[in-house]
Amino acid sequence: MKEKSELLIHTDSQVCTLVLNRPCRRNSLSNTLLELLSKTLKKLDRDVNVRVVIIRGTGDQAFCAGFDINEISTGSDIKAPGGEHQLLEETFQRLRNLSKPVIAMINGVCIGGGLDLALNCDFRVAMEDTRLGMTPAKLGVTYHPAGLNRFIQLVGVNATKELFFTGKLISAEKALKLGLINQVATDEELEKNVYALAREIASNAPLSLGSIKYTINKLTDKIWLSLEEEETIRKMTLGAFSSEDFAEGKEAFLQRRKPRFKGK
Repeated sequence: MKEKSELLIHTDSQVCTLVLNRPCRRNSLSNTLLELLSKTLKKLDRDVNVRVVIIRGTGDQAFCAGFDINEISTGSDIKAPGGEHQLLEETFQRLRNLSKPVIAMINGVCIGGGLDLALNCDFRVAMEDTRLGMTPAKLGVTYHPAGLNRFIQLVGVNATKELFFTGKLISAEKALKLGLINQVATDEELEKNVYALAREIASNAPLSLGSIKYTINKLTDKIWLSLEEEETIRKMTLGAFSSEDFAEGKEAFLQRRKPRFKGK
């Protein structure tokens, strides 16, 4: 029997739907899935027949539960400060810079890298009982500056600190109030609302949409870090991934218990 791809692709008229297809892992991001997503986005960028892209998770339980913790390097396995972060960020940048609008159909839990994935889309429509959050501090890891900047640009410094410092999952209604998502829909209305939005966007001029998206991204993407600051962040990132706390956070996550962090 042929193994199903971790990324399913459906195209109807001018709308292409990309389905994260790892239901047994709550559609978490693996290296394989990220590579498939990156290659597909590259092709879609050149496809003049596609005007809008929708990203969703398979099933009705999860949009994306973040980066698969089983694929994160630890300790002596780390050769660079979060090699997984590099693939993650490269894929997110390809998504963010796609020349056509992208809608995240958040059809279930949306955590960590899954929420960052949604933030790199242009619109986010969430199911009303969805839970969203950023949990790196619960795992003992840091987060890359570009990702933090996306949250700051979208919801501001205070809300970003609340999301990252507490690691709590919030409701779709609170996410809407923060500006983290654009719309909330019932389970029954989610798909209808997302495709109605996609068709409305697709009816507009592609060149106009592409230029507006490019300009908005360039106006909001600026991060000014000195070389010294970049080196400090690099060392902090590597230190976190090499720490006893990260090993404990990973083990606690897999054992479904509260981690006992020591700060080393």
